[in-house]
Formats: sequence, structure tokens, C-alpha cells
Amino acid sequence: MANPKKYDFGFNLSSLATYTDEVGGELIRKAILEGETAKIIKVQPGIKGSQAINLLDSNLVVQDGTCGWNSSGSTIYTQRDITVCQYKVNEALCPADLNDYWLGQLLTPGSYPETVPFEEQISILKTQQISQYIENQIWGASSASTCFSGFKELFAQQGTGTTTVTGGIVVTGQSAISSVSALTQVDALIEQIPDDVVNRTDWVVFMSHANYRKYLINYRTSNYYHFNPEGSYEEFKTFHPATNILVHPVGGLNGSNLVVLAPAGYLVLGVDLLSDSETLKMFYSVDFDEVRLRSNFKVGVQIAWPQYVITNGLT
Repeated sequence: MANPKKYDFGFNLSSLATYTDEVGGELIRKAILEGETAKIIKVQPGIKGSQAINLLDSNLVVQDGTCGWNSSGSTIYTQRDITVCQYKVNEALCPADLNDYWLGQLLTPGSYPETVPFEEQISILKTQQISQYIENQIWGASSASTCFSGFKELFAQQGTGTTTVTGGIVVTGQSAISSVSALTQVDALIEQIPDDVVNRTDWVVFMSHANYRKYLINYRTSNYYHFNPEGSYEEFKTFHPATNILVHPVGGLNGSNLVVLAPAGYLVLGVDLLSDSETLKMFYSVDFDEVRLRSNFKVGVQIAWPQYVITNGLT
């Protein structure tokens, strides 16, 4: 019998981009926009450095209906600047470093590997870590170490007369959330909602996950069972009893006893999602014979109308 012919069925992938190059933009957008806080508050894209949040207000004057024209009242345009800081992630992965470990068995054959094992999982993990970093910056960024103040620093300036934030309501005499008083403590914040914005439908109470668990215990022990317990923890949503006010935990407040009540639309996250450079990329560098991971992104926050933010004044 003649020897069978041998055919080369190898794939030629030279014209295809790697997985992470194809979805890098999706991943970084997911990191920025799908964080706990970013899902709720207003996002203002396209900011390179500083940009104004344009605000409209009015002073209405109603007069007696007599003849003549007596101009009074005013339409007021104001602005609050939001500044974003630029961040980057640069990481180098040398495939040769894996040769002496079990991961080396997963490298492409030969002495010129241009990929590392589990690139998809690495890119997803980095995306999740970037998302957590942004979440922490949204709340915890300090103007002493970066170019913008996070919400915690902005809220702490309420009522001090600073040029950064003025106004706001601090409910004094509050203690940390507990599993026996959480509902009452949230009630104290709700009582302070100004009448002129009480009909807004986007009021949210923000607190840490630890305090949220205490809130849920108090919710249950107070015999409020009119909610659907099905679904994951992330899908679970709690509205304060007899209100349309959402109570939502955020990772950026972990370790903090601060509780914040505010319209979600008045808390603004500035990003630059319209930039082509805002992409998570993994690529092989011939010059350095290593796989490199690169990500650039911008983030900053501001309060559009600080006078409608209500906090318990804790840190």
C-alpha cells in the first residue's frame, strides 16, 4: 500500500487580530460604565481635561394682571466645572519567564512565542480591577494626590463656604448604621429633602455594602417583606418602605459610615469614552520580545446641584 499523502492543515492567522485587540474598547467601556456607582449616576462623556456642566435655573416672578409691561424675574445660566484625570496601565509579560513552570506547556511551540496563556482571562481580570479602581476613585479620590475630589471629599466640604462645593444638607447627630436603627437613620435623611425637588424619581441612598447588609436585617426584622428575594445579590434592589427611593450599596464606600441621599442625575461622572486611545490592548512587542498590556482612561466627578445632597456627615 502506498504511503498516504501528508497535507498541511495548519491555520494561517497572520491577518487576524488577537481576541483582546478586537474587544479592547468594549472591555474598557465595561470597566468604566458598569461599575456600581457609574450604573446609577449621570455620565458625561468626551471630557479631555476640564469641561463645564451647564445648569439652568429660573427666578419666576408672578405679577397682578394689569395693563402694561413690567419686566421682572430672570432665567439663570450657571456652570460647574468637572475635571478628569488621565490614568494608564502598562504591564509587560515575558513568555520566556514561563518556560520552567507548568504554564510553559501552554506556550506555542518553538522559541518565539508571541502570546501568553489565558490572554482572554487576563484581559477580563484587568478590566474588573480597573472597574474597582474607578469605583474607589469616584468616592475616595483626594485633591491632595490627584486632580479632582471624589464624592466623599466633595460632600465633606458641604456648608463650609468653599469655592468647590457650597450648600448641601448635613443631618447632624447621626451615628453609624446599625441593624436595629438603619430604617430610622435613612428616614432622618429623607425628612430633609427640599420641597422643590421632592417629586424627582431618581433619589438614591448610597451606603457601603456592610451597612447595606445591616439595613437589610432591619428591613426584614421590621416585617417588610414586599420585595422579591429571587436573583443574585447584584440584581437585588431595595426601595425604602413607602417611598420610591432606591437604597443601593457601592464599593466606593466600603469601610466608610457615610450615607448619602441625592438625586442620581445630580451626581456626574466625567469620562472620555469618545477617545480612540481609551482601549485595553494586549500586543506582542518585537523590540522587547514580550507581551504588553496597555490601557488609558480618564475619570473625574462633580456635583451639579450640591444644595440637594443630604448626608449623615460621617466619614
